[in-house]
Amino acid sequence: MSRGLFIGRFQPFHNGHYNAIKDILKMEDEVIICVASSQLSYTISNPFSSGERIEMILRSIKEMRDRVIILSTPNIESNSLWVENIIDTFPSFDKVYTNNTLVRLLWEKRGYKVSEVKFHQKNDFNGTLIRELISLDKKWENLVPVETRKYIQEIGGEKRIKDIVKIEEKLRDGAV
Repeated sequence: MSRGLFIGRFQPFHNGHYNAIKDILKMEDEVIICVASSQLSYTISNPFSSGERIEMILRSIKEMRDRVIILSTPNIESNSLWVENIIDTFPSFDKVYTNNTLVRLLWEKRGYKVSEVKFHQKNDFNGTLIRELISLDKKWENLVPVETRKYIQEIGGEKRIKDIVKIEEKLRDGAV
């Protein structure tokens, strides 16, 4: 049985991630989705907690759930220790899927096969863009799976992102 590791922050989980998982499952029997930077939340780059990101994914991949394992990992200052932590705490896997150059280098150094993730419409399906659209009250809903959209709305994620942007602007302007 083959198993791949797909690493991302999923801030938020969007259609590009969803399609990447479907593509990985065409090549692998199972995929481990690694929610990285699990310790980060309530910032403009990382507005959602690890648990919230896992919930978005779980709700959005119902038809693939029997072939998906979702785990999270915090950032560790030493990149090599970050890799070792994943190896020690995750089930085994054969291949790593990432488009991040540093992540690719780290895993190749450990002897893992690494493949790029094919992102569909990468310019549209982009977490930074989605967070910006939310903060500007622009249309974003079609860029994420329906279940992710519902969950973000359920937890007040739109308001959270707008509030975080206001706080960061005040900090930048020295008003806080």
